[in-house]
Amino acid sequence: MSEFLRLNKGVITLTLLLTASTSAIADKANPIGDWWSVFSTGTGKNNIVFVADLTSMTPRSQAADGFQSVDVNQVFADPAKPLADVYSVEVQCSKHRARFLKGTSIERTSNARRDLKVSNEWHTLDDKALLYTFAFVCNPQDRVFNGMLSLGKFDQMKMLGMITELQAPPKSPMEELEQMLDNPPPAKAR
Repeated sequence: MSEFLRLNKGVITLTLLLTASTSAIADKANPIGDWWSVFSTGTGKNNIVFVADLTSMTPRSQAADGFQSVDVNQVFADPAKPLADVYSVEVQCSKHRARFLKGTSIERTSNARRDLKVSNEWHTLDDKALLYTFAFVCNPQDRVFNGMLSLGKFDQMKMLGMITELQAPPKSPMEELEQMLDNPPPAKAR
C-alpha cells in the first residue's frame, strides 16, 4: 500500500509539473495585451476597428532617435476578409510620420497566420488610421479625449472575439434567447 501511495504522489507531482509547464508555454503563445480601441470606420459589414496593444509599445525612455513602435490590429467585420491584419507600426513623434515594420494576416476560420508584404517607407499622416495610431503613441495623455477606449487586459484571440461580436449584426429576440439558454441554432431546412 505504501508503494502505491509513493507512486501516486509521484504521478501527482509529475502531472502538476506538466500542467505548469504547459500553462507557461500557452502564456507565451498567447501573451496578455493591454488593448485600446484607437479608431473605427465604416458601418455594417464595412466596419473596420483598429485596436492597439499598449504592452507592445516601445517605452519612450528606450526609444532610439525618437522612434517608438506599437502593434495595431485592423479587425474586419466583412466575413469575406481575414479576421484581422496585425501591423507593427513605428512612429517618429518629432517628425510627425509613421511607417510599417511588418504585417501579419489572421484568417477568419482557421486563425492561420501569414506574413503580409508592407512598405517600410515613411508615410505622412493623411490616413486617419495612421493619424490615430500616431496620436495613441505620441499623445498618451489625450487618448480618452481623442475617443480612444481601453478594452482591458487579455490575450489577442479574446480581444478579436470581442470585437467581432460587437461588429456582428443585431440578433433577433429569439436568437438572443436561444443564446442565453445555450441552445444550438436550429438546423436549416433544405
